[in-house]
Amino acid sequence: MRGLSAMSTDDPAELRAALNVSGDGILLFRCLRTETGGIQSLRLILANRRAAELTGMDELSIQSMSPEDLFPPAVSTAIWDYARHVVDTGEPFEISLPYRPTGPGPDGWFALSLKPYGDGIAVSLTDTTVQKQQSQLIESVLTGSINGMIAYEALRREPAGNGVSAVYDLRVRLANEAASRILGTPLNQLIGSTLLTQYPGNQPTGLFDRYVHTVETGESQRIETHYTFDGLSGWYDILVSKLGDGLLMTFVDTTVTKQNQQTLQKTIDDLQQSNQNLERFAYVASHDLQEPLRKILSFGDMLSQQPEGVLSTHSIGLINKMQSAADRMHTLIRDLLTYSRLSSQKQPFQRVDLQQILQLVLTDLELVIQDRQAEVDLTSLPVVMGDELQLQQVFQNLLTNALKFVNTPDARRQPGDRQVATYRPHIRIDCQRLTGQDISTLPGQTVSTADLDKPFFAISITDNGIGFDEKYLDRIFTIFQRLHTRNNYQGTGIGLAIVQKVVENHSGYLNARSQPGEGATFTIYLPDEPPAMTLEGLRDGY
Repeated sequence: MRGLSAMSTDDPAELRAALNVSGDGILLFRCLRTETGGIQSLRLILANRRAAELTGMDELSIQSMSPEDLFPPAVSTAIWDYARHVVDTGEPFEISLPYRPTGPGPDGWFALSLKPYGDGIAVSLTDTTVQKQQSQLIESVLTGSINGMIAYEALRREPAGNGVSAVYDLRVRLANEAASRILGTPLNQLIGSTLLTQYPGNQPTGLFDRYVHTVETGESQRIETHYTFDGLSGWYDILVSKLGDGLLMTFVDTTVTKQNQQTLQKTIDDLQQSNQNLERFAYVASHDLQEPLRKILSFGDMLSQQPEGVLSTHSIGLINKMQSAADRMHTLIRDLLTYSRLSSQKQPFQRVDLQQILQLVLTDLELVIQDRQAEVDLTSLPVVMGDELQLQQVFQNLLTNALKFVNTPDARRQPGDRQVATYRPHIRIDCQRLTGQDISTLPGQTVSTADLDKPFFAISITDNGIGFDEKYLDRIFTIFQRLHTRNNYQGTGIGLAIVQKVVENHSGYLNARSQPGEGATFTIYLPDEPPAMTLEGLRDGY
């Protein structure tokens, strides 16, 4: 409405045409005065098209109306009160008000501006509904956010000779309660203050320079910092993004999380060190036990080979028991060494043909298979990435168990075990391809989220042996745990623990299903994924 009072035309049509150019609603009111000169009322003498739209009326019906006719009581009362002040003093007045039009228009917010115009006032209406809604949305986000949020505006020095103005500080335009709580500064002290006044430590730490970089380039940044200045001491995760000629800072205090991470990492490091020490101890102890054990076996052989009559029958029996115990000790030490090497001596994975591995194991077990008259049904096995010796141990141990725990007429069964009429071992080896979603794990274990959509090979070995009660699943894969006495079945109780360790080393999964007297099925799940393409992989023909 600048220069409105200086317009020379008195033609309402020309004046209306001129006012229609404005994007704001403009209404001209004339004072109706009493005989004594007091303002009795205001009467509309002219309104532009935008004013008619905002009030929800047409240009004809709007003529000669008073503020009470055009606006709801709250707005009309405000206009009436402020109009007197404007007419009497000649000073303009501005206010923002909620507005519900008399006509069919929508509710909204308006910036109301009143200026003197002749013996009356000129009212300018600017629809600020969108801005108000955005402001309310921002306020709602700020209030509801658990993260600290601060909007800064850049403070610049006067341009130097090169015409470039430098940012020397940042002033807080807006902040939420979370920011006040995290920083320990009352909100009324925070808003309007500058960054370097409240927190000068941002300059020596280099944080201020990074903020200026965002202001000048528009590049958003995420910063994790340990801040120990200005009465603050903690870890903060900060995100800064450009906002006008300034920036929006969103931050959260991650001190507790960081401390927990550090504590957890220390625990992990301590456990890894402890495991390494235990593995080293197991390996060294087992290795050092080999020498005296060899001497015991050697001296036992020498004693057992003495001429007839030198040793009594009782002495020979003692020597045989000693030799038997030494053999068991030798097997136990060998299995312990094997188990310890699974963690301490890991080799880079290579392509392993499981079909060839299976044939090697069956060849090693050929005499046992013939002696037990066992039947072995095979399927085609895939090529996977892994450690050849470790995977060979898996098949060796699982097939050995299947041949060992067979139903025989003299097998000592637990109460309730089902008597099975056939005693010849029958072993079936199957393989299928599936995804992680279809994997069945051991009780208490789950497939990781990252593996749910990955492909796996499920390789199962099923036998018709004595089986076991699935309530013992948590025991059979634990080292040194046995379900049967040594008198019934020979073994160290390490074989299935080795199987589980190898499967874990190959990022796979393991499961077993069984019922007493009805055999058992052991299933290993190995990833079906090629390695990352490398020079070595190309050389291997991958």
